[in-house]
Parts: sequence; C-alpha cells; structure tokens
Amino acid sequence: AAATRRAALRRLAAALPVASSISVAALPVAAAAPVAALASSDAGVGTGGTAIVENGVVRVPLEYIPALRAYVVHYYLFGERFGAVVDTGSPFLTAPATCSARSYKYRWGCYRPELTRDSGYADTYVALDNNLGTVAWRKAGFSFDPKAGEGDRDLVLDDGPGGVFLGLIRETDARIYPSFLGQTGYESFCVDLRHGGGGGGPGGCGPGDRGSPELVLSTEPLIRDEGDYVPLVRDLNRRYHASVVHYAAKAAAVYVNGNPLPLTASKPAYVIFDSGCSGMSVSEDLYDDRSVRARRNREKSLWGDVVVAFATRDGGEVRLTATKPLTTAVDNRTLSRYRGPIIVLGLAFLDGLAMTVDAREGRVRFSR
Repeated sequence: AAATRRAALRRLAAALPVASSISVAALPVAAAAPVAALASSDAGVGTGGTAIVENGVVRVPLEYIPALRAYVVHYYLFGERFGAVVDTGSPFLTAPATCSARSYKYRWGCYRPELTRDSGYADTYVALDNNLGTVAWRKAGFSFDPKAGEGDRDLVLDDGPGGVFLGLIRETDARIYPSFLGQTGYESFCVDLRHGGGGGGPGGCGPGDRGSPELVLSTEPLIRDEGDYVPLVRDLNRRYHASVVHYAAKAAAVYVNGNPLPLTASKPAYVIFDSGCSGMSVSEDLYDDRSVRARRNREKSLWGDVVVAFATRDGGEVRLTATKPLTTAVDNRTLSRYRGPIIVLGLAFLDGLAMTVDAREGRVRFSR
C-alpha cells in the first residue's frame, strides 16, 4: 500500500496550477485521492451557467461533487477546461499532475507540460495533510471563461503532490510563493453556497446572484460600511508565525451539546474559515479536553450540536452551527506557533450560507 501511494504521489508531482501572470503551485497530496471518484455521474448541484464578467467583478458557477463533499469551480488553462476545489484555507492554484481521460480529464483537466513555461521559481518540497512531495511551479494562460470577455491571464502554477485547489488566501509571507489572488489582483470574494438564492442586495454577494452556488471575485470591497460583519484577525500570522494570513476570527463562545467550551481572554479560540474542509478540525488539546468533559457528562455524542458564536462590528452576534460534523484533531504546529485553541470550520458550517471576505480590509460577513 505504501509503495502504491508513493507511485501515486510521483504521478501527481507532475501537475501544475495556473494563474494569470501568476505563480501557481501544484496540487496538495491530500486532495489527490478522490480524483478517481469524479465522473460524469458524480455531478451535483450548481452545474449550470458560465462565468459572468462585469465592472471588475467575476461570477463563476460552482458545482457540488458528492463524492468529494466539496464545491468545484471550473477554469481554463491553455484553453482546456480544468476543475478545482474552492478552498478558502490555502493560497495557491493547483492542477492535476497527469493527463488521464478516465480519472482526471472530465473534471480536473488534462495537464500538458509542453504548453506551460518556466516561472522563474525553483521547485519546492512540501508536506500537506501528511503527504510529502516536490512541487513544480509553472506559467500558463488562465481564464475562468474564454468567451466571457475576461481575458487570458498568464499565471504561475503549483505542480506537486496533493489535491486540486483554487486557493483563496490572498496574503502570504515573503518567503512563500505568490498566491492566486495576489497574482490576479482581486481584493474581495464571496463563496455563495446558498441554494435557491439570497435575492442579491447588500446581505449577499451583491446584485446578480444566480440563485445557485457561485464564486464571486472583485477588485473592490464587497462589504461596504455595514457593521454586520465579523472582524478578521491576523494574530496567527503576525504573532504566531503562520506562513499565510488565514481568514480567522476570535470566537466569542463555543457550545457543544449545549455546554460551553472553556475559553479565556489570555488564550482565545482562533477560528479559521475553510471551504476546502468538509467538517471541523480542532487543536489536539481542545479535542482531548472535550473528550474528558463528554465522558464526565455522559454525553451520547462527542461533537453533536456545535455552535460557534462571533461578535460583529456593530455589537451583534453571528452563530455558525452544525450537527455531528466530522471532527478531527490537528497539531497546532501545522498552522502556527499558537498553543491555545484553534478551530477550523468547514462546509458542515458554511454550506447554505454566503461567506463574503474583504481580504485587505479584514472583514467577513455571513448571509443566509
């Protein structure tokens, strides 16, 4: 089994992510495993429509893939259609490392190294989700829709081990290669996972909502002066040396099965919003503490009804909830040097909502 996985990683190491005049990284190994599960029969909601480009705003439909428990966005490299998981927890655009009509081409795309160019960046060796591999960085023409008038962008791609992601973290340390958003110039985005539409307007992703899941990218802030947003914090990067600026906020309170988790002002719970995660991850100490309390209280479920509350700028409160989210323990050292509680919220909390992020202004808003 180990030899089979190593062989798979070597094949994946050939894939490069592409962006317009941007450096992109090749896929993280973790997402590579489910690639074979993507077939025409796996299509879910949000499959219709094409990209819409207007006044510096790009709107791209999203497709839910049940086999992956993830939303996929389609884009084009050197004129060929690719797919990637929309991921607010990573910075790079990645692409499949191989060209396989059976496993990759229908959804992920067919990588053609002869149509890419040298990016000027050296290969890197990375560890993602317990997978190790070499990442090659290449350049290729990128567009969300060649027919939408968006134009072809020349981006740098990440080619390596792992999954196929469109990473939406904009800011990274200088020692990290350029992000997708950093290369394209988009300052704000909205991952709209509402089904049936939210009616547009200031509470959603702005006028023009499709009424089905979509990704909206903007060169201008999407959150204006309304105070119903949650302030984002940069502590994990500035104080605790995370290599990227996660979209993270301090939790005002966390409840599991109606019981509050012990949070203190000296060690607040930092919550990362990650659309590339299907459930929830918590720091190991928090997971262990929760296990002890659940046994003591004779609770039937370790992570049953989970509620995470945040204070908004105008003094209100936003609550994100999930029932029995798939929950794993994570080593804080994989994210930063912070030794307090860290919580990563994925689709179990975000599906059905529109999450709007102004990266430069440090704001996030959730709309139903």
